[in-house]
Amino acid sequence: MGKKDFDIEFDFDEEFGFDPKSFLGTEDYDKNMDLNTFSDEELGLTRRMDPVEEDDAADTDDFDLDEEMSFDDFLNMGSEEEEEDQETFVDEVLPEEEETELPEETEPEEIAMDENMEYTEDEELLEQPAYEEETEYEDEEAYEEESEEEVYEFDEDDEDEDDEEPVKKPRKQFQMPKVTLPKITLPKLKTPNIFTKFYDLYFAPVLDKNWQNPEDPVQDPDAPRRRRRKTKAQVFKEVYLPPIIACVCLVLVLSFLIGSLSNVIEQRRIAKDAEESRLQSSISAAEQQQQAALIVAAEAERLAAGYDYQAAIDKLDSLGNLNDFPELNEKRAEYANEQIALVPHQDPSTIPNLSFHVLIEDMARAKKDTELGGKYNRNFVTTAEFSKILQQLYDNGYVLVDFNSFVGSSTDVNGNEKFEIVPMYLPADKKPVMITETMVNYFEYMIDSNNDGLADAQGDGFASRLVLDGNGDIKAEYVNAEGQTLVGNYDLVPILEDFIKAHPDFSYRGARAILAVTGDEGVFGYRCNTEYIGSKSQSFYDQEVAGAKKIADALRAKGYTLASYTYANKKYADMNANNIKADMGKWEQEVTSVIGPMNVFVFAQQSNLTDYTGTSFDVMYQAGFRFFIANATNATSATTTVNQTYVRQNRLMVTGNSMAWNPSLFTGMFNCSAVLDTAIRGDVPNG
Repeated sequence: MGKKDFDIEFDFDEEFGFDPKSFLGTEDYDKNMDLNTFSDEELGLTRRMDPVEEDDAADTDDFDLDEEMSFDDFLNMGSEEEEEDQETFVDEVLPEEEETELPEETEPEEIAMDENMEYTEDEELLEQPAYEEETEYEDEEAYEEESEEEVYEFDEDDEDEDDEEPVKKPRKQFQMPKVTLPKITLPKLKTPNIFTKFYDLYFAPVLDKNWQNPEDPVQDPDAPRRRRRKTKAQVFKEVYLPPIIACVCLVLVLSFLIGSLSNVIEQRRIAKDAEESRLQSSISAAEQQQQAALIVAAEAERLAAGYDYQAAIDKLDSLGNLNDFPELNEKRAEYANEQIALVPHQDPSTIPNLSFHVLIEDMARAKKDTELGGKYNRNFVTTAEFSKILQQLYDNGYVLVDFNSFVGSSTDVNGNEKFEIVPMYLPADKKPVMITETMVNYFEYMIDSNNDGLADAQGDGFASRLVLDGNGDIKAEYVNAEGQTLVGNYDLVPILEDFIKAHPDFSYRGARAILAVTGDEGVFGYRCNTEYIGSKSQSFYDQEVAGAKKIADALRAKGYTLASYTYANKKYADMNANNIKADMGKWEQEVTSVIGPMNVFVFAQQSNLTDYTGTSFDVMYQAGFRFFIANATNATSATTTVNQTYVRQNRLMVTGNSMAWNPSLFTGMFNCSAVLDTAIRGDVPNG
């Protein structure tokens, strides 16, 4: 606000004594006077603040009654003499002097006025707080000097009533009373923050009913005004669309930044993993090579334990230069020396084949069978006795072999298989021996007292079937006298496996025993004969077939030789060719279809063929059998014969009766008196 821009309550009539009513009553007033004949200058409606030249007189602005009158103009309004000739007054009376410019930052605190002038302050103005930015004049004299002007006034008494030209007299300079202006303090404006700006920009147009667009022209508050309601499209466009676009842009930017950061992190991780892998490879290369060497050394040791030294040497040579492995290099030299010390065995005729029926786990339960107890005691061996036999065979220098150990085969130009003897290389103090187990079916009369197809506590103390344990090892399932089903070394196969594991040099190049089965009640304890479909169910049969196949595969993988013990445990010596052919047909249908073909045949019930050139032999040969095992009548008859078209062998039956009444059959192999458990058997029947 300028120093002159303020209003004063000023009573012009009271200050200057002008009474329009008295003026209208004088003679000078003419009701018929035409005021249009007077110009604005003659009526005193225009004036200039500063003296002007004659050339500039025409440029003087007209006095506009609608405009705001300044305080100085208001004070300089005089008597009637000022209305007659404003131009003459300006030219003759007002002296030319330069207008004094006041400093912009200073304003007078007081204004000198005539003592007769009454000044009434506006109460509302006084009540306003002082304005902080208002600058006060520190020196009252500066203001008075600046505002001092030569003022002329007309003497009312000298006015010519005859309308003569009035004489201009200078008016007495009057001093305005000192007025102390109140300080006006404007309220401090709050600086808008981001939330208020956001609200004013997006939500005020929608939520505030009295909201007025700042860009719209100001309307008369008294005039009726209607606010047109915004459409949904306008609201969405003005309120929601901008933040949506901003959010989308923000999401895109953040996605780009996060993607870039993730890419950098992933690249660093890949580089780090590659570096760690390279370091790990370089560091563990020697360790991995050492680990591989240990595996190769263990396999070579197993081969050497089975007297296959050449295979052990080849295994070590697979590592390359053994100079990097001094210990293995020494082992190779040791294997080479032992290989030179081996002695070839080219006469298989003296190789004994010890034959056992399935073993009895509990002889006391077996003897309780009033019908079969005596037969069990006479013809079978217990699991404990078989373990003793294995240990004595090992101690006496025997090594387990099979047909593949000394029989080689080839095919002639006509497609016929030809057999020949191949030498076995064993240490000079080692002797070959073969083992056979028959009736590995676990017949129902041995284990199932009520003929329901399941082993029970009333069984005769035999294992019920061969199974695989959690480690994949072949074990026997057994139901004890208390009815508990157990899995362990309850028959020949698991006992032999554990023994070979403890004594790997007992098996020549991985040789195992021969297992002979019948087919009328299934194999290995699984009732996989089709007759069980009718008595049980198809699902039962299918389940049993699956179990039998699994065991057969596991046995072959271990090195066991599967053989036929006739289909129905028949005595072939009393059968003609047609009966043998019928039995062979059943075997093919019920057994070969389940566990695959076999080429080893074990005669049942101490029988044999009268000759190997007749029709009975031809029937068996056409069925695919090439190895034939019969019973030996004495130790000297336990021989093996290898022909070009077949191999014949006589086995020594190991039974309670043979050990008790004919121990000389096993002289040099094991001590029967040390093996036979007479405390449980009692007197073993003879005959």
